[in-house]
Amino acid sequence: MTKMDEELIKYLVVGAFVLFAFIPITWQAIKRRHESPPPMAANDRKLYRLWRSDPEAYERQYGEMDKRYLEAKKR
Repeated sequence: MTKMDEELIKYLVVGAFVLFAFIPITWQAIKRRHESPPPMAANDRKLYRLWRSDPEAYERQYGEMDKRYLEAKKR
């Protein structure tokens, strides 16, 4: 192998590592951009996690408050 081939292999390994590290993070960010969480969950990390893990539980606990917030926002 020539020195140029070795250097090319090093660049390919580093490039593969960068892709391996950043593609999952980027994919998650793209998926989150297309979500539309309820108003309270959009502004609170704890409520967002609850909404993502168990939407029915979120709706039972905070659904009424979200509806009142949206009604007040319309006025």
